[in-house]
This record gives sequence, structure tokens and C-alpha cells, in this order.
Amino acid sequence: MRKLVIGMALATSALATPALAREGSWYVEADGGAMIVEDLQFDINNVNNASNLDLATGYDFGGVIGYDFGAFRLETEASYRRANEGEDYRVGAATFTGAQIDGGASALSFMLNGLLDFGNDDGIQGFVGGGVGVARVKLQATSPAANLGASAAINDSDSGFAWQALAGVRTPLSDHVDVGLKYRFFNVDNVDVVNNAGLPVSTRFRSHSLLASLTYNFGGEAPPPKL
Repeated sequence: MRKLVIGMALATSALATPALAREGSWYVEADGGAMIVEDLQFDINNVNNASNLDLATGYDFGGVIGYDFGAFRLETEASYRRANEGEDYRVGAATFTGAQIDGGASALSFMLNGLLDFGNDDGIQGFVGGGVGVARVKLQATSPAANLGASAAINDSDSGFAWQALAGVRTPLSDHVDVGLKYRFFNVDNVDVVNNAGLPVSTRFRSHSLLASLTYNFGGEAPPPKL
């Protein structure tokens, strides 16, 4: 009888969906998707909102190396995002559109993230978290037709503190591979550059991204329970 019970337990374990051993393992991840950048409001030479650059929908992509502690993950991330000029660039009462303006904004960042997971490893799992790090933001608002004054033209970059908030879901495709969907709010508060006239310009970079993710977990299938 005892042998029969043990045999049935082993058969049940063999037929069951394998549990995934993410806990205590390293992983790598690639992310990519669309991004919306909030309008850039430039304070020029201490004049608040002296100009405003509208940006079109851009892109955001990056890579992650992380470690799964169980309900908590810690990861390092490198990512790059860019959006080109949108409908217009407003400078005081003047508005420049279309071929009159050549502009955009980009940010290269290196972040340390912490994430909390909830849900089963072998099903749809949610996560929330955030990160801090450093970003290099490049700003451009120039004119191919040279109809922008030097005080309105900007082509400079600055590095500084960055932070982000993250949330998403993921699900396994196999013992090692996950796919997911992630939202990222990215923020660099103090971006200080110099315009073409040598005047100080201050702004902030804020973006909202919706990203698809592909993750490879170096852990394997969890060992069967001891009888």
C-alpha cells in the first residue's frame, strides 16, 4: 500500500505543471516600446517658461541584469529614449512649426531598480517598483532656415540625478523565458544647459513609456518535493 501511494504521488508530480525556480537566480531582460515626453518648458536666463517645445511620440529601449530574491528583485538597467519635435516650438509670442524647427530630446540613463513581485511564478505575475540613477539628457531646438534667434536656439546636454517608477505584468513562456508588459515613468528634474547665445536654460525631462519585455531566467525547473 505504501509503495502504491508513493507511486501515485510521483506520477502526479510528473504530470503537474512544473514550478519555475526564479527565486535565487540571475536574469537578463530586454525592453522596448513607445514613449510620450511631456512638453519641454524652458526657463531662459531666469525668465520662466520663455519657450516651449512640443515633442512627438518617441521610443524607449534598454537592457537589464537582475537578481531574483523571491518576492523582491534588484536590478541594474541601461536605457535610451528619444523623441523628435512635434507640432511646434513656441518662443514668446512666436511659434515655429514644420520645416522651421529641427528639435528633439533624448536621455541615456543608468539605473538601480528595486521591484516587488506578487502572484504565482508559473502564471501571470504583477510587479511594482522604482529606481534611481544618473541620466544624460540632450536637448535640441534649432532651425535649418536660421530663423531662430540665438537666445531661442538650443543644442546642449546635461547629466544629473534621475528616478523612475515601474509597474507591469509578466508570464512564463518556458522554464527560462518570460514575456511581459511594463509601464515606466521617468524623471530628470534639473536639466541645466546653455543656449546658442550663451544664456542659461533650465528645464526638466519627464516621459511615460509602455514597453514589451523579454526575460531570460538562469534558474531552472524547481526540484520535486521530498516525500
